[in-house]
Amino acid sequence: GHSALGKQHRLKILYVTTEKFMNELINHIQYGKILEFRQKYRSIDLLLMDDIHYLSGRERTKEEFFHTFNHLYENQKQIVISSDCPPKEIPQLEERFSSRFEWGLIADLKPPDIETRIAILKKKAQVEGVVLPESVALFIAEKVHSNIRELEGYLRRVIAYSSLKGEKVDLEIAKEALKSLLDSMISVISVEKIQKLVCHQFKIKLAQLKSKNNSPKVAFPRQVAMYLCKEMAKASLPEIGKKFGGKHHTTVLHSVRKIEKLRRKNPEFNKEINNLIGLIQ
Repeated sequence: GHSALGKQHRLKILYVTTEKFMNELINHIQYGKILEFRQKYRSIDLLLMDDIHYLSGRERTKEEFFHTFNHLYENQKQIVISSDCPPKEIPQLEERFSSRFEWGLIADLKPPDIETRIAILKKKAQVEGVVLPESVALFIAEKVHSNIRELEGYLRRVIAYSSLKGEKVDLEIAKEALKSLLDSMISVISVEKIQKLVCHQFKIKLAQLKSKNNSPKVAFPRQVAMYLCKEMAKASLPEIGKKFGGKHHTTVLHSVRKIEKLRRKNPEFNKEINNLIGLIQ
């Protein structure tokens, strides 16, 4: 090109998980190469860091990331981080971190809905040169709700199994290939875990969920939580009632039936419930 245009600047982009960042830091400290580590992470234009909540309780890693963050920010570089909760809710994370994380745009990323999961599976199968029947895509998409890597892993397992048996991918092959994985997923999910996540999603306190407060703001999340406990924790109606402040089993049954009816009649609400199920799993 014309000399006046100068040299093209290539952006240096680095994606890393928090765990990998920590392991690299430990290795560089052990071998006396901390300056090399800092040069790597502080000379980039864009840092993409996954699972930042894993910084909790890791003081040396937190301190190193704090200075890396400051260096990149002061030099007008871009930083994108992900976490399983808002900055202020990350446990054992000082205010100096959470306040910095809130300097930028905070986006709540919802798990992909079932239509998106099916589309991802079909695209991946197309790349692999495999014809994926609608029934198989739906079967896998219904089993994996939130993790795209897990979704693709299930598909790869089905493809490998069909290749091993010398048969086309169909629903029976998919069920055979995934049987052991699906059996392990049946592990019991606790009522407490469901309650905690529902409280987080609906922005209410656990004490409210278990209280006698029947205002719509509290009663509806309680009904959702009771429904999910019945479906996912496989608890009995009396057991669920006991966990919700001593509610009668008929109250639990009413809640379960109400949410079931809403799911059938309201596609948008059904998507929200599927998203919740994905987060719980």
